[in-house]
Amino acid sequence: MTAVLLAFANDWIDDKRHLRSLLDEAKAIGKALGPAVKAGVELLPPLHNATVGDVTDAFRAHHDQIRVFHFGGHASGSALLFEDETGNPTEAHARGLAGYLGQQPGLVLVFLNGCSTEPQVRRLRAAGVKAVVATTHAIQDAVAAELAEAFYVELAVRPLRSAFDPAVHALQMRWGDDPRAVTRDVAPHDEPHTASWPWGIDCDPAYEDWTLGAELAQQRRRTRWQHLRLAAAATVLLLPLSLVVSADARRTACRAPGLHSLCAVIGTGGVPTAKEQALWEDARAQPTGDGLRAYLQTDSPVGSRARWSVACAIGSDPNRSGAGTMPTRATSDPGDLGRQDRR
Repeated sequence: MTAVLLAFANDWIDDKRHLRSLLDEAKAIGKALGPAVKAGVELLPPLHNATVGDVTDAFRAHHDQIRVFHFGGHASGSALLFEDETGNPTEAHARGLAGYLGQQPGLVLVFLNGCSTEPQVRRLRAAGVKAVVATTHAIQDAVAAELAEAFYVELAVRPLRSAFDPAVHALQMRWGDDPRAVTRDVAPHDEPHTASWPWGIDCDPAYEDWTLGAELAQQRRRTRWQHLRLAAAATVLLLPLSLVVSADARRTACRAPGLHSLCAVIGTGGVPTAKEQALWEDARAQPTGDGLRAYLQTDSPVGSRARWSVACAIGSDPNRSGAGTMPTRATSDPGDLGRQDRR
């Protein structure tokens, strides 16, 4: 499973420091990741008013499944501010945080959407985190939520590194090129070209093309191939049955739960001819010699289907011919092969 964990913490003591856009940020990220969620990525329930314990509990409950950890709240170069059980701010120190996150198997991206978190990047990357999004200045609450939304909109459909720049450009279209519009602590005398844009990404080059759905796509391909091999092996084992059982009987058997896909593969569409039956008897008598080759080279529905299935089962290439390989794949019945590929 590929999972995304969001954690948000606020200041409930000092009203001037209370962040009013955190709920909007959580909702916007959830909506932005919609395409990825539809593709199979799991967006875990956001941790609102998160404590350090809430975060560690989530990582334990979803061991080696969390690929993205996003934090929204107050922060600095030396700590993230979570809440304690009574709602008071409490620090998660950078050294311990980096060590903990670096030990989480499968974690790829950490997004620290708080003020001036850039000094934590070096620790996180050294600990083994593959990519970190952080800030160089104090950032405005509402703008931070906008940047997060824009980034995850892109990450849902783009590779990791190429998702970041479009998100920044989207923000610049709204706020202009001057970083002072989105920060709180850039000195007033700084010119626009000397003040740096507050958000940046540090990414391991090997993970620049990583995508949220990459592992899911690989898993689906492996599953399809396993199903194909199982069906092919079953076809070989049950070919005698397909030759002697009538079409009506096969259709009846296919009504049994779990047999539909198998019958779709081995069904011949009719009763075998006398020639097919004779060839099959020879094949049974000479399973590794001329009898089997003669049977598989017939133009009958059984021979054409078996030729492809047997080749898959033994791991040879059905599109090549020659010594030690199966004959060329027949194309007389593409419909059945299509059904096999779509399971």
